Amino acid sequence: MPSAPRYFSSNQAIFGTPDLEARIRDGSLHTFGLAEAIIKGGAPDGGLLMPTYIPQIDMDKIVSMKGQPYSDFFFETPKLFFQDVLSEKTLERIGKEAYKFEPWIEDISKNDIIARLDEGPTAAFKDYAAQVFFRVIEALMTEEPQTEIEYRQRLREIELLTFILSTSGDTGSAMGVACHKRQKMWMFILHSSLIGEHISDLQAKQMDILNHNIYVGRALTDFDGCTKITNKLLEDPDLEYMHRNSANSINIGRLLPQITYYFYLYSKLAKKGEKLVVSVPCGNFGDLTAGLFAKKMGLPIDLIVGVNENDVFEKFYRTGIYKPLPKAIPGPSNSMVVNTPSNTRRVVQLYGGQLIGDNLIVPPNFGELKKDIVAVYSIGNEETHEIVKKYYDEWHMIDRLHSTIEPHGAVAWGTSQKFRRDSGYDGKIITFETAHPGKFPESLQRDGITPELPKCLARLVGKPHGKFYPVENYSQAKDLLVDLYNQQVNNHPS
Repeated sequence: MPSAPRYFSSNQAIFGTPDLEARIRDGSLHTFGLAEAIIKGGAPDGGLLMPTYIPQIDMDKIVSMKGQPYSDFFFETPKLFFQDVLSEKTLERIGKEAYKFEPWIEDISKNDIIARLDEGPTAAFKDYAAQVFFRVIEALMTEEPQTEIEYRQRLREIELLTFILSTSGDTGSAMGVACHKRQKMWMFILHSSLIGEHISDLQAKQMDILNHNIYVGRALTDFDGCTKITNKLLEDPDLEYMHRNSANSINIGRLLPQITYYFYLYSKLAKKGEKLVVSVPCGNFGDLTAGLFAKKMGLPIDLIVGVNENDVFEKFYRTGIYKPLPKAIPGPSNSMVVNTPSNTRRVVQLYGGQLIGDNLIVPPNFGELKKDIVAVYSIGNEETHEIVKKYYDEWHMIDRLHSTIEPHGAVAWGTSQKFRRDSGYDGKIITFETAHPGKFPESLQRDGITPELPKCLARLVGKPHGKFYPVENYSQAKDLLVDLYNQQVNNHPS
């Protein structure tokens, strides 16, 4: 088996090009091992970390695994990236500890399938990454290293890791729950204070009730505004002593576990070599990037992308012009209210392009990109409500009572149906439902639907919010982070 990929900054080189290969050979391009890539979160120059190559998987093995537990698929898929980074025994243990849940598959018709990724502890697809992410970091800090030996030995000396992230809802709760009460780790989560507009009340409550080593800030801005603040906190040289990391999908350690459910679903729903189409609702484009990684590993899927009225990528796909909107547009699919998705940079890289910040330096090869991403649709806010209501009327009793879809799944469902209409495709489409409908009662009740709540949400009803910290600007956020860090140091004496 070849050695695992290394990782380079998306600002410094372009994936899959002869120049990249030449610079790797002559040593002129700085690369990171996976342990350092995960612990750093991003490149020092603000770029995202890209693998030097994407390993190929044995599809015969994947197809033969039909019926095996989800944890077995986790062991089989990311291990190609973890070769000589973590032992197979450790990866197997992490998978068994993390995955007490798996996607729920609903057959709406012979060729329309809903894959519910909302079965984890916070009822959102981010649980598939979160439940692994912190366990991997603990293993990197404690397991005897075979590679990156000097760096890994230094990791053992770190007394406290600081995780900083922005969220439009699901990332914060999933990462907060997964990190809660873990030794040598603490987390600062920043989200919009516009509850009901940029984040639902239950999503906010899932985070602010945690306490202990999880702290929540609220800022009077949208997700992009929160991200600007958290990115500055991650890059500020004054805060280097904190051993900062990101738990957003800019961290490659967040993306790799999400590759697994693409393979798991394929094994459940397809015959060997059969092409499937997967409809992915996109906000920060991490889920799509994981799907593209899976495809490049050898999984025979095509991807279709659904966005809401924040349609920067849809226009980019259609016109070749990358131009963010003046500001993000609120809507019912609040976790997708993202104007400048971070992982667009990785998507562009995968097809020979380069995006630095908001500047398209080298356009991607759209011909190749459109072979993998076969359609992109923007679903408007009112259209989203209409899709939710129509779906409920037609399908909500087909399987379980919560067979309602929520606004994010509605964007993906609307995308899949438009793709069928426009392309004439009559094969299987898997539509991702990325969060439980119960997380968005305000939105669904507007449509005359009262969603059934899973236990993790039902227990929050009627409870007050926990503690949170108002954040007005970067300076205040920085001062707050320093104060909270000092509190955690006092709670974790060396």
